[in-house]
Amino acid sequence: MINLYNIDCMKFMADKPDKYYDLAIVDPPYGIGIGGQVGSNKAQWTKYENKEWDTLPPDDKYFIKMKRISKNQIIWGANYFSVFPSRCFLVWDKMIGDNNFSMAELAYTSFNTPSKIFKHYHG
Repeated sequence: MINLYNIDCMKFMADKPDKYYDLAIVDPPYGIGIGGQVGSNKAQWTKYENKEWDTLPPDDKYFIKMKRISKNQIIWGANYFSVFPSRCFLVWDKMIGDNNFSMAELAYTSFNTPSKIFKHYHG
């Protein structure tokens, strides 16, 4: 069964016991201030309201709480903030070539295995 909650994640995590979840897979805000304005056609950006959700990355408390309530973690956006040391980073090679976008995304994992590369076209 899957349950969805519309709640502040910090409040949600505060109520969970240690190691409650087997795996946390998250993609938190990177703090790069894009606010929904992505894509190559800047003329279309005017259709979007300015968003504040991506102005700051999560603070250390977020990562510490998440690590406390989960046995393992996969945290996308590891190239935008340092989390914890890891032996197994995931690398998503977007196969998009050299342009204004990131050619790859990094994910921190808590797994004790060699790093992995996943190649998938991001078009």
